[in-house]
Amino acid sequence: MRVSNEYTLRIVPTAADLARSAADVVSETIRDKPDAVLALPTGSTPLGMFTELARRARAGTTDFSRTRFFCLDEYLGVSKEDPNSLTGWLFREFFTPAGVSAAHVHTVPSEPADAEAEAQAYEDTIIRAGGLDLAVLGIGANGHIAFNEPGSARDSRTRVLDLTPESRDQAAAYWQGTFPAPSRAMTIGVGTLLDAAKIVLMASGEAKAGILHAALRGPISPAVPASLLRPNPEKLIVIADAAAARDL
Repeated sequence: MRVSNEYTLRIVPTAADLARSAADVVSETIRDKPDAVLALPTGSTPLGMFTELARRARAGTTDFSRTRFFCLDEYLGVSKEDPNSLTGWLFREFFTPAGVSAAHVHTVPSEPADAEAEAQAYEDTIIRAGGLDLAVLGIGANGHIAFNEPGSARDSRTRVLDLTPESRDQAAAYWQGTFPAPSRAMTIGVGTLLDAAKIVLMASGEAKAGILHAALRGPISPAVPASLLRPNPEKLIVIADAAAARDL
């Protein structure tokens, strides 16, 4: 582990080590504050972490019975029952295997009658919960965090936005059915994430090496949203396997 003048950087040998290291941060957060408020990502990178956390929950070494969760983002127009739903994915991959009560999970409105009003209501719910104690994030190929695409403002809050072609292409690669991948999503904003007491940014694999380098070594700019996390030395932990950290 190296501590830079900006953030804590943990470079671990393999994706399995990454999973355990990230799971340790989550478990420590719950141990210190059993009713902590967490936001968790979707995607391939956190899968190992979810498997490890579910194992710990079944073994009784990590107790999620009082933990509160907020989903980070969701496609607009996709119901929670849709196989492409990010919310449904989180339930299948983590909440259900870990025995997390659905009553403790706040889901992003995916079919809102008034998107702007419901985005504000979701933001208000986070505030009423006391804010996020821990936000665990992946990094997208274009540097997005949650669905905060390039150009997202540092002070942005939960909102609806247009997805970039890169994000749409990524979604289309695994999209099930003939319905085209949505062009819009609702996401917790960068400013909301920066208000979290602790932030973990995960990166795995050679495909993320270039964008991780840009986020951690390039200019701090909305052009690479993950870079906006850096001026938070007391709260940011970056965990990357050796392949993703190749260019650091």
